[in-house]
Amino acid sequence: MLTLLSCSISAAWADASDIPALLDKLFTAAISSPTVPGISVAVADNRGIVWAQGYGYADLENHVAMTPAHKLRIGSVAKVITTAGLMRLYQQGKIDFDAPVTQYVPSWPQDKPTITLRQLTSHTAGIRHYKEGANEFLLNTPFASVTASLELFKQDPLLFTPGSAFSYSTFGWTLVSAAMEGADGKRSFRQIMQQEVFQPLQLTDMVFDDQYAIISQRARPYSVHEGLLQNSPQTDHSYKWAAGGFIATPSDVDRFALAQLDNDYLKPATQALMFSKAHLTDGTPVNFGIGWMIGFDNYRQRAKYRDDAEALAMMADMPQAVMHSGGSMGGITMTIMCREHQRAVTVVKNVDGDDTADVFKLALTTLDYYHQRQQ
Repeated sequence: MLTLLSCSISAAWADASDIPALLDKLFTAAISSPTVPGISVAVADNRGIVWAQGYGYADLENHVAMTPAHKLRIGSVAKVITTAGLMRLYQQGKIDFDAPVTQYVPSWPQDKPTITLRQLTSHTAGIRHYKEGANEFLLNTPFASVTASLELFKQDPLLFTPGSAFSYSTFGWTLVSAAMEGADGKRSFRQIMQQEVFQPLQLTDMVFDDQYAIISQRARPYSVHEGLLQNSPQTDHSYKWAAGGFIATPSDVDRFALAQLDNDYLKPATQALMFSKAHLTDGTPVNFGIGWMIGFDNYRQRAKYRDDAEALAMMADMPQAVMHSGGSMGGITMTIMCREHQRAVTVVKNVDGDDTADVFKLALTTLDYYHQRQQ
């Protein structure tokens, strides 16, 4: 499977006759909103990319149309990509998910309650998310290393006793990346990701979102402020490479996702560990495994979807789905993978703050389209 997933992008997007009419209408309507500059979508299965298309603009000011080759900010989808590097280290015997994180990160405060990688990767460690009123999401400060970026939060109290509750945390994944460096002992986080994920999977359109680097086909990010579309403020993601610091084409994200089902890349036992729901210390399951959100329970419970019969039916039809969303300055992403049918979809819009184009519903509908026709 690995060879198939790593093949060149299919030319399907170049032929208008291959564009599914129903989906084309759906995405064309989505970019008709004045607050949606562009959207990129890709669908893949175990044969490779089956459909990829760009809608709207990658760069409004220069009238550059969005194409499947444009790289966009994928936000927290980075967490599952980081997970792959972590699982590769686990397979090499370098990671114990239940060991104290201080075993890998000696600079983590020794007087804090014990935190494990299993808790960090399932958001049950108690590390905070962005601090309200601190504008940390808009941070534009370069950090020289992963360890240096721990200074942002390592002295803050934990939200709860590790393992006793769930609270989503981007900063927890910064600590994960520091643990990966400590466990490996020789390579930086960026080197680990290049050598364990990007290179073996031939993800040539997935890179670190370095604001100073010249990156071919990087889409421009936009934000909606007080109802108006504008250029996003400049941000530096070096404090959260592992949690939200990548840009990629949707095609490469899909290829990445499906490679997680390849026994030559991750062993079946490793996959089972990664895709099993974590539990709190009282036995209550949470909706995350290692990195990945497991199943649609989180979305079924949201007010936006709990009365949406169409969406609920599509979710029910894919019980083996895993996923992750991504929110970044200038990008909103949704990646869903149906493990049963080995099919993945990624939808990215190059704007944050827009409420008109629902990337989850777009991704769900797209995956369902192929699910119904190619089971």
